[in-house]
Amino acid sequence: MVIILLFCHLYFCFKLKFIQRYTFRGIRYSFSKKAGCSGIGTYRAFAAALGTTIGPGNITGVAVAISAGGPGAVFWMWICGILAMPTKYAESYLAMKYAEKRDGQQTGGVMVILDKLGFFRTAKAWAAFCAMGGLFMGAAVPARSLASALPAPAWWTGAGLALLLILTVSCGLSGISKVSGLLVPIMSAGFLAASVFVIILDIQSLPRAINTILSDAFALNSASAGVLGAAVKSGITRGLYSNESGLGSGGILAAEAGDGNIGLSAMSAMTTTFWDTVVMCAVTGLMYVMSGAGAGCDADAVVSSTFSSLSAGRLLLWTSMSLFVFATAIGWYYLAKRAVQYLSPNGAWYDISFIAAAFFGTVLPPHILWKAADIVNFAMLLPSVFVLLKLAGKIDNINLYIQRK
Repeated sequence: MVIILLFCHLYFCFKLKFIQRYTFRGIRYSFSKKAGCSGIGTYRAFAAALGTTIGPGNITGVAVAISAGGPGAVFWMWICGILAMPTKYAESYLAMKYAEKRDGQQTGGVMVILDKLGFFRTAKAWAAFCAMGGLFMGAAVPARSLASALPAPAWWTGAGLALLLILTVSCGLSGISKVSGLLVPIMSAGFLAASVFVIILDIQSLPRAINTILSDAFALNSASAGVLGAAVKSGITRGLYSNESGLGSGGILAAEAGDGNIGLSAMSAMTTTFWDTVVMCAVTGLMYVMSGAGAGCDADAVVSSTFSSLSAGRLLLWTSMSLFVFATAIGWYYLAKRAVQYLSPNGAWYDISFIAAAFFGTVLPPHILWKAADIVNFAMLLPSVFVLLKLAGKIDNINLYIQRK
């Protein structure tokens, strides 16, 4: 999976002429007022997609990466984020370009594209794995992270989360997009500000932490070869889990924006990877390494001890995890439900399965949940990369869309 992802990311970096240079233009477009959107709008699509990427992976996932790969994993997560941005642009662009109306709803994504290409069975398989991704990456794994962070019995946490999801799911997909638009920017800005404050409190440790991350990331001598390999693998796999670039899931939300300027709308979608991995994961990783985290550490203990450096650190951790898990859950539910609707018009059964996954995820062993999430990631990745490479020539030069603005 790591090799496939690196190849895909590097290919689109050169194919799209390092479109990362337009990141801040994409950020401005995400928050600008636009007319003529036939779907939920670029901002709501951006916020919902950001909710699926910025989540517990930015807190516990980074700690897991450091535990498995050492401090160098933070650097490779950051690199993964930078390289993944053109891939996110490509999958979002193609999802919008090949979107279609189904039952009066703008629909797109890998499943729709595969269907149009004549790969009907593969389209259904990808949609099925996307639905499974919602159960693991959107419900069970985040719920387990929340249960580990909160000072309450896991069953209570699961019951509370399940009840909240029942109330939210009953609002429908339109209501979920509105909730994401309000919740995600506030929670993201609040957590980022708090993380920077934690770093400032121990600023004298920052140079040492940066040096540790870089030295581990480029451990090239024979004695450190295993460290390097673990850092690269852990950083990139956790980076994928965090920003989801290459899976194709983000394309479903991008297609629903209904923005006629698909180039700039795809650049908006691309910035979710920037915010998630290049900014949030890097800041969180610095916090953990500054606190002394390294390979073999207990990820839950690292998270707890790091946030305890603030007088209200535990409250910040509990609040952040609760909001992140909720935003991730409703964002993944949204796109997974679209995949389910592609398979079957009546997807009510999925609502029950999703809520049950969140409830039982709080008590299942975390290593099993992470392994299941990695397997689903890989299953979604292959058809998505096939679509990206097959239709790469259909992606127009971004300058055509910038000039139309």
